[in-house]
Amino acid sequence: MYFFTSRDKKYPNGARPNRAAGDGYWKATGVKKQVKFEDVEVGRKTSLVFYRGKPPHGDKIDWKMHEFQVNAPPKRKDRNNMRA
Repeated sequence: MYFFTSRDKKYPNGARPNRAAGDGYWKATGVKKQVKFEDVEVGRKTSLVFYRGKPPHGDKIDWKMHEFQVNAPPKRKDRNNMRA
């Protein structure tokens, strides 16, 4: 099953994602792994585990999820633009 969504920030000016969900939260485990296509990094994969309750005292539940983050596409030079 796949879901696509934008990520909410935990704090308005921060970079940390908000992973609160219902009566629990998702916690990242391990390290982010590169996702490659034809030897070019196109994104990253993060493994997440669900905890019921409030951090940091939640109870670990046997639910796992993989979050994929896609890199921005490379900028292409416009041949008709003299500034490019």
